Formats: sequence, C-alpha cells, structure tokens
Amino acid sequence: MNDILNMLATDIRAYSDNSARSQQSRAGILGPSDIGFCRSKAALVTKGVQPTDHVSIAAAQIGTAIHEYVGAAIKQAHPGWIVDEQRVTATLPSGAVVSGTPDIIAPDLDAIIDVKTVDGFEWIKRDGTSRNHKYQRHLYALGAQQAGLITEQCKVGNLYIDRSGKEPEPMLLMEDFDPTLTMEIDSWIGDVIYAVKNGEDASRDIPAPVCEKICSFFTVCRGGLEVHEGGELIEDATLISAIDMYVEARDLEKQAGKQKREAAAMLSGVNGTDGRYAVRWTHVNPATVQAFEKQGYDRLDIRKQRN
Repeated sequence: MNDILNMLATDIRAYSDNSARSQQSRAGILGPSDIGFCRSKAALVTKGVQPTDHVSIAAAQIGTAIHEYVGAAIKQAHPGWIVDEQRVTATLPSGAVVSGTPDIIAPDLDAIIDVKTVDGFEWIKRDGTSRNHKYQRHLYALGAQQAGLITEQCKVGNLYIDRSGKEPEPMLLMEDFDPTLTMEIDSWIGDVIYAVKNGEDASRDIPAPVCEKICSFFTVCRGGLEVHEGGELIEDATLISAIDMYVEARDLEKQAGKQKREAAAMLSGVNGTDGRYAVRWTHVNPATVQAFEKQGYDRLDIRKQRN
C-alpha cells in the first residue's frame, strides 16, 4: 500500500515540477508572480540557483486545479474574454521586461482579473490585497495595455476563491489601475538586478519562521546565517498585523462568550420562535467518558507585554 502511495505522490509532484511555470523558474526567468514577494528569492532564481529544500506544494497544486476549473467556466460564459491563453510582456521604464499569462483579460470591461486561491477570507477582508498580488496584476495590466488589449484607464482586480470550501462564494476586489505602481515595481526589480550583478545578497523580505515553512530556497538563502533563539523583536508588518488580528479575535471570542451566557440566562425556560429563529431548550443527560490519551499540540500564547 505504501509503495502505491509513494508512487502516486511522486507522480503528482512530477506533474507540478514539469509545468511551464516551474521550468521557467528553474531556467532563471522571473514571472509576474515572483515580483513583490521576496527579493532574495527573486535574485536566487535569476542567478539560476536551484531549490535546496523540499516544501509542501499541496496548496499550490489545489490552486492550479481550481484555476483550471474556474478558467473553463469563465471562458464558456464569456467567449469574448481572453482567459489563460495570451502571454503579455510588460516593459518597465528601466528597460526590464516581465512576461506572463493573465488569468482573465476582459476587453469589454476594460479590466484585468487575476484568480487567487486562499484559505479563508478573513485576512483579505482585514488587510486587503497583498503587495505581491497587486504587483502581479499590475504587470499583467501594463503588458495588456502595451499590447493594445485594454486602456490605461482600466480596472485591475483579484478574484479570491476559498480552497477550503468554507466560503461558498468567491470574493472580488477591484480598483482603478494605479500608474504610480509602475515605478515602485521597477525599483523593486532594480534592487534584484543590482544584487545579482554585484554578487550581493538581496533583501530577505519574508520573516525567517515563515520562509522556512514555504520557501524551497531556505537553506541556500539563510542556512549560513546566525540562528537567533526565541525572544527577538518582531518588526515585520505582516506578522504584526497577524498578532493584532489574533488578539482582536481572541477578545471578541471572550466577549461573545459573555454575551451568550447573559442571553441564555434571559431566555431560561423560553421555547418558541420570533419568526427568524427557533428557541428550544433540551436536557442533556450526564454521561461517563472513559479516560483517553490527549494528543500533543502546539499552543499559541499571545499576551500583553509587561513594561
């Protein structure tokens, strides 16, 4: 059984490794999805450095499958749209070029829409579109403009789909094309090019604990760096936002518990309906549960820092 499992897992991994995007990366060619994520990784890819670490690509594989399904559905519903089929090239003021294939070019809407799969929408509702996603769709739009497919007054957006299936409907974030991002992206790419040409390290834009989990270049990028034990100052804006989100949710959870207990006391003995909700009390008989071994787990503890 394990031999069959290993064979199938290898087959699935190989299919992903042989995709056009994976081959492009191994050839040292950056695509729009590489821009705005991590300059160190982008520099390593540009140098032709090969990945050193095995990381899970399950989320990416699921995302690719969803992309193909969504693309087929949209293409069928909108035959006039250009869906996953036309490669565009964005030429930046410095002369740098980035090529890629947009998910959706909608000429009649004068819009570019990039499909993204995520695990839940709460982070996006709170922080909006990430820099990486903004840069990617901007490059697609710039390339499509230069190809005459859309105008400079176009809309750009991300269609987010929850790959966990908990959110039944997609979420669309659209906004006007922001021409000021062109110079910002050009500067980001310029940092990468400078590091490559001068044999320097580019900026490591992703915090090490996150990088270790998601990046196949972790060892070659950070393997020789000094390891710091716990307690270091967290300065990354994304991690700080995650701390805030966790604390706010925890406080809301406590408040919700108090509200539920107070409301339950007021509804003691009440059975009926207000036309919206049915209210019913049931008695749960006592039960004896046999002792069992509780599995170990990692517990997150975030509390107010004492001065």
